Amino acid sequence: MLETSNLSVSRGTRVVIKNLDFQLSQGDIVCLTGENGSGKTTMIESLIGILPITSGQVKWISNDGEPLIVRDHLGTRRKPLPFGLTLQSDGICGEEKVRERLEIALKVSGLNLNQDEIITALDEWGLSHRSEDRVSQLSAGLRRRLAVLSGMAPALFCETPRMIFLDEPSEGLDSFSRGVLKSWICELSEKGNAAVIATHDEEIMSYSTRIVRVESGKISETSNSIGKQEFKERKFSTEKSSQTISSFFSWGLSIESRNPIDTIGKATPAILALLLSYSIVGRTNAMNSDYELFSALILAPAFISAVVSPAMILRLSEQDCGKWWSAICGPQIRPATSVLAASIILPIPLTYLSWFVLEGSISGNIDQGTIYWLWLPSLVIMDISCAATALHLLVSDLRRSSAAVASLLLVVLIWPFIQLVDALSMILDTGMTWDLSTSSPLMSLIFASIISLMVWAVAIFIPDA
Repeated sequence: MLETSNLSVSRGTRVVIKNLDFQLSQGDIVCLTGENGSGKTTMIESLIGILPITSGQVKWISNDGEPLIVRDHLGTRRKPLPFGLTLQSDGICGEEKVRERLEIALKVSGLNLNQDEIITALDEWGLSHRSEDRVSQLSAGLRRRLAVLSGMAPALFCETPRMIFLDEPSEGLDSFSRGVLKSWICELSEKGNAAVIATHDEEIMSYSTRIVRVESGKISETSNSIGKQEFKERKFSTEKSSQTISSFFSWGLSIESRNPIDTIGKATPAILALLLSYSIVGRTNAMNSDYELFSALILAPAFISAVVSPAMILRLSEQDCGKWWSAICGPQIRPATSVLAASIILPIPLTYLSWFVLEGSISGNIDQGTIYWLWLPSLVIMDISCAATALHLLVSDLRRSSAAVASLLLVVLIWPFIQLVDALSMILDTGMTWDLSTSSPLMSLIFASIISLMVWAVAIFIPDA
């Protein structure tokens, strides 16, 4: 189901995994053991493709025998086959509901259980009575139960054998939950699924078929045997093609509609900028046909909403939620996040609001037909917002993201903003034209969009290379 060849992974200057050859077959329950910091988590994160590797490759094998290189040392990264994952830090955003989290974990793996089956699964782990609660309202122990359940369910409820990866699943669980965990591990193996489990728990190790000790970048292995057990009869879900990116968008929109801190967080500084502009020009006489200054004031609120750090990035950083999505979705997660978290709703209404508030502050004959063309620079501000979000993502990937001065990276976006100001001032002065000369508003808009696209591409694709 999985194999690595000559796999080496470095963290900084330290080689954590060195020349690893590893295979995982149907029915294998592999427990990774070793001292803290020995590389167990690094090995799991390498096998699922979310860590760059310095040599070798990670290859997954489909049930049809087709190989898929999930990651290699050349920078190749592909979306993995459907699997289950529980991270050491749970990987769940606190805004999610308990039932919703299990549904998402199943949906991204191509499974769709009905509500009764969802509640039955939650009940096995003692969570059915909290199904409509937000994860932030759970205790640490119940949250861990949900993370482990969500990591194992994509394999347990599928008729086709799958892989799951569990990082310290028994940590934080009580005796009841540990019992359910051990039962599910045995059931997974009996039905041909495979699991890689990082653990210090000797009782969990006793339920494995292979014990792999990770030490000094290398592994040593011993075999183990587990007895046959009787399990409850389960109804398998019909397997469909996984829709990970669409599920990610649905997840993000659902959380934002539940608690719209992203929209409010972007709109508030934009409105403040508009009020400040109004208070400044309101204390002076009308501007004397200064179209460039007027255009800058009109576009500034939308631009500010575009470059403000999105709340979605904080949500994804919570309990390694973004890492979970990155593992499930593969390399598509970064461009998807840059669009989902970008300000694509606010630019048009903010630009028109600025126009109506500030229109009376400038003297001169402005063609009222100009108002119909305000949506053009607003569209390009959406491009700027995607680029700004990509830069914020780039900073959030750093080990000490809080120490990085993200605002310095955002300075590069002043260039496309200046192009937009030039375009709008030309529209105000001479009207909208569709020629492609260097002095036309359309060419300025195109330049602004191209610059934004270049910034976006650099911030999105370089980190995964």
